[in-house]
Amino acid sequence: MSHLIELASLHPVVSIVGMEKNTGKTVVLNHLINGLSNESDITAITSVGLEGERYDQVYLTEKPEITLRRGNLFATSEKDFRSRQFPAVVLDVRDFRSPLGRTVFAKALSDGKVIVSGPSIVDYLSQTVKLLREFGARRVFVDSSTSRLSPGSPAVADAIILATGAALSVSPVELVRRTIHKVKIITLPSVEKKTGNRMEVLGNGVWIVDGSDTKLLAASSFSLEPGLDLSGRTVYVNGSLTSMTLRKLTVPGVRLVVRDFSRIFVDEESLRSFEKVGGSINVIRRVRLLAVTINPVSPSGYSLRSGQLKEMLEKLLPVPVFNILEEENR
Repeated sequence: MSHLIELASLHPVVSIVGMEKNTGKTVVLNHLINGLSNESDITAITSVGLEGERYDQVYLTEKPEITLRRGNLFATSEKDFRSRQFPAVVLDVRDFRSPLGRTVFAKALSDGKVIVSGPSIVDYLSQTVKLLREFGARRVFVDSSTSRLSPGSPAVADAIILATGAALSVSPVELVRRTIHKVKIITLPSVEKKTGNRMEVLGNGVWIVDGSDTKLLAASSFSLEPGLDLSGRTVYVNGSLTSMTLRKLTVPGVRLVVRDFSRIFVDEESLRSFEKVGGSINVIRRVRLLAVTINPVSPSGYSLRSGQLKEMLEKLLPVPVFNILEEENR
């Protein structure tokens, strides 16, 4: 059993999130399915959006398909359920609508390849995961669509695996820099529980939270006025934290709190300026980052030195780094 499989086996719901198309998410997913599939320890698979198609819709290159094992549970659209090439029994059909129809919950009766096109709305995805667990899945793997972090949200998953690679950049330095920034966002520390509980019940907008006292600063981050005296205060942004909002809140010693990392869309320069004046960011709900996986080959065929890339990332990241193809070939 590989180290990555051991890590994934400890969590009920794991999302595989890619920083770009063709960073190896499907390879990681197939590796986990193959290593954690047996009839007494049921594994389920779903996705957000369309995953598992044979050809990349942008580069028109052949992609690895999702390969299910007998006994796996899966949730996909009606259209893609009908196109499968293996027998399966339907467990339920729910009206989690998408352009491809309702969501079908099923059990594979033999091995086979499938396109997994789950709900694109996070609330529906969360319900899908819950239902798969109720149908007997000990663990659920969620395949995220390109660059979407919402499937890694604590509202959906207990843990995530981040896939990066040459598709993101063929410059090792640029690839490492961008991956480190993303990992930093994902691994932001939690706010203290009592404060987080107070924030959970607040409505949308930007709030000052001072002990049990709360004050609404703005109905949304877009209407927030810059230049407010917030030094040393705790500010809760209930919504998306963008680079523009972060720049408005770049004052000495301010502490920002966001619901979870999937709500944060800030660039490196804005974050660096914010931290330089003593600002910090916490989240109410934290998800565990299990590992980073790398695909050193770009869609155009350019190949980075896998060992060098892995070593660079391992020195700078707080989690293990894997090249799954190398692991499987050992």
